[in-house]
Amino acid sequence: MIRKGDPMYAQLYPNLFRPLKVKDLTFKNRIMSPPNMLFHTVAGRPTPYYISYLEHKARGGAGIVTLGEVAVCDGGNHTPWTQWNSDNRPLYAEMAEAIHEHGALASVELTHGGQNARPQFNTAPIKGPVETVNPMGVHVLAMDLADMEHVADAYADAADYWYRAGFDTVLIHAAHGWIFNQFLSPIINKRTDAYGGSLENRMRFPLMVLKRVRDRIGPKRVLMLRLSGSEREEGGYTVDDIIVFLEKAQDYVDVAEISSDGLTNMMASTYRPLGLNVAFAEAIKKSGKVDIPIFSIGSILHPEQAEEIVASGKADGVSMSRALIADPFWAKKAADGRPDEITPCLRCLNCTDSDNLDRHFVCSVNPYIGREARIGFADTMAPANFRKKVLVAGGGPAGMQAAITAARRGHEVMLCEKERALGGLLRFTATDSLKHDLRRFTEYLIRRVRDMNVKILLNTEVTGALVERFHPDGIIVATGSTPVVPAIRGVERARHALDIYFEPESVRGDGVVIIGGGLVGVEAGLHLRNTGKNVTVLEMLDDYAAEAKFCYKAGLVRTVEELGLNIVTGAACKEVTSAGVRYDKDGKEYLAPGDTILYAVGMKPYDQPYFELYDKAPAVYEAGDCKKVGKVDGAIHSGFFAAMDIGMI
Repeated sequence: MIRKGDPMYAQLYPNLFRPLKVKDLTFKNRIMSPPNMLFHTVAGRPTPYYISYLEHKARGGAGIVTLGEVAVCDGGNHTPWTQWNSDNRPLYAEMAEAIHEHGALASVELTHGGQNARPQFNTAPIKGPVETVNPMGVHVLAMDLADMEHVADAYADAADYWYRAGFDTVLIHAAHGWIFNQFLSPIINKRTDAYGGSLENRMRFPLMVLKRVRDRIGPKRVLMLRLSGSEREEGGYTVDDIIVFLEKAQDYVDVAEISSDGLTNMMASTYRPLGLNVAFAEAIKKSGKVDIPIFSIGSILHPEQAEEIVASGKADGVSMSRALIADPFWAKKAADGRPDEITPCLRCLNCTDSDNLDRHFVCSVNPYIGREARIGFADTMAPANFRKKVLVAGGGPAGMQAAITAARRGHEVMLCEKERALGGLLRFTATDSLKHDLRRFTEYLIRRVRDMNVKILLNTEVTGALVERFHPDGIIVATGSTPVVPAIRGVERARHALDIYFEPESVRGDGVVIIGGGLVGVEAGLHLRNTGKNVTVLEMLDDYAAEAKFCYKAGLVRTVEELGLNIVTGAACKEVTSAGVRYDKDGKEYLAPGDTILYAVGMKPYDQPYFELYDKAPAVYEAGDCKKVGKVDGAIHSGFFAAMDIGMI
């Protein structure tokens, strides 16, 4: 492979890596790391975790890296992390320096929650365009002109502060349900004065703020704006409205980043199309009315995709949030001609959901994210202190990640998989009609483990005899899980839901009934529905996919509704018959007719190999489902850390 620096090197993505000049600033490429809220402050003080996180993005080659979600004043905070303290300027300056050291520009996103701010994080009352009760049950007061002047001054003060702290540019958040979006939205803004009603009136307050900021920072500073290109909601504003707004706003701002939606559905799940907001950026570019650079954001994951967006003129650059969380070195790998080494994003929304749960920020496929201050960066993985022989039992995601990490650490690694192919349960993605992102990740893991110096034995189960022959110093047992079989009459007529992927011919007729409405059952139902089957999912609880986290669940529900998947909750299944499944609901008995009956009522660890091998080497670890049944993140992280632990002493 010809890489950067070789005489024959030619950039695979020349438009993506062409510099962009905006006033006196030079973006070294067209790749923006956009704002993420995360956990950047505690009591207004920046954390070392977030400084390291921002450095990770810059280290990986992004042209501009953005500190996310800084509320401009009291009354605008929607989490404790959006608070900041002006006394901490040296620490914020360190953030900017950490970004600059790697040749990237430093940006900061300024926000105000308006009606979506939360009282527990503010001392000032919550105010928005109109008096209302927001979805959280908070009584919101309507802003008067004095309130608007106060907020405009707060934006100007904050912008000036952050430029003085060493940041190159400021990004004003005017999308996703925050205060600008609220004033622009005809759904929300029902004012009857000069700040509501017509588009001209609804633009008045946002333009007031932008002018106030520009007047404060002067003409030379670069000011950026994040906008939703459309609310994607009946009665909401459209991209044509945004073009009109940008015609005016470009007098004050120098770059616009175009997203979509309000507070809900702003982050697309794996069920949505890639690049779903590009059309809005393209419409703005083609209007001929907006002359500033336009960046597109939203499910832009792959270098070929990003290159096409820029090369075709649909946008001047791309913002990639989750793609750069999954692999902060996305840009460097693309520039170096190594796109196959980029860790793919699953669009599982685990990163966003970990934020919402007030927990440590995590990425399903990148164990480094959020832990940089403790374990370092992906490009600084040190060789193990002592080279060991490592045996990995199981070729699913946990086993493959363990083998990859152990090999990168310099160990001699042998991976054994009892089936004829690598992938474990993730092999189902090869035939799933919707899980394209997870399929790419499965293919990536298989490709990476084969690229490493790992000896792979398929159709091979780890036994005591094999251990004696290899004589490992460490064993990582990653033997996965097995299905739980429901204790109902006639269950022998049914098969596990995952069987439909490995044996598609097992699906008979058009009618399918799935016992169990957790994630596995619902997602299997979506796949079958997407391929034309009539599917009924029976769930015992009052809600389906109860284990799904908030943001992923929102995308799942939307897809269930769009595909017309029939889900019956509160259904107690009693018997599988030749005609279908008998179940009770609300004291009455029903029959769900079906030609094919499936079940998905949970998995249990297959940990027997661990107890057979625990004393066969000096160090023996469990990883993945055999330790604790979970999702991809549990498998990847446990495999990674097991391998990192070997060879420390």
